[in-house]
Amino acid sequence: MDKIFEPILDKNEKIMEVFKPNRAKVFLSSFISSFLFLLFMFAIACLAIFVPEEGVTPINPIWVLVPVGILIVLEAIILIFTAMYYKKTYFAYSNKRVIVRTGIIGVDYKSLDIKMIGAFDVNVSFIDKLVHKNTGSIRFGSMSSPINNQTGGGVVFASITNPYETYKKIKEYIEESKSNS
Repeated sequence: MDKIFEPILDKNEKIMEVFKPNRAKVFLSSFISSFLFLLFMFAIACLAIFVPEEGVTPINPIWVLVPVGILIVLEAIILIFTAMYYKKTYFAYSNKRVIVRTGIIGVDYKSLDIKMIGAFDVNVSFIDKLVHKNTGSIRFGSMSSPINNQTGGGVVFASITNPYETYKKIKEYIEESKSNS
């Protein structure tokens, strides 16, 4: 699994550990967020069908099947894109930096040098608790990429299994690396 990070590794850089996000958490959070949005759009479409404007001839209620069909097709497309995203998503930390590998069509990398990391944030959300898989997210921040609760920021290991244990392990390594420098 270390080989997937080879294209961006420096000359003397070595991957210490690689993590894969929890599949159930990724798919459930994608499904819930997209379903709520699409359900809202469905409600607006139903209002347009059942409560027409003045002077407009009411539409046959059978037309409610059109938004339902669109809802199902869009949800299927979103789940396909989620599967493509999940397939390419990995997190790792090396002897020099933390790295996030993501993508849907291509592959994207985001990294933050270990020497620059000044803040950590572990977050266990409602959906993490709902999945019952001991998942959460770890955010790493620096002066150039600060952690902000409203907009995110930093480098995020999202939907990680055992987030507190993983956090402790990475934090120990980072602190050891900084003291050896």
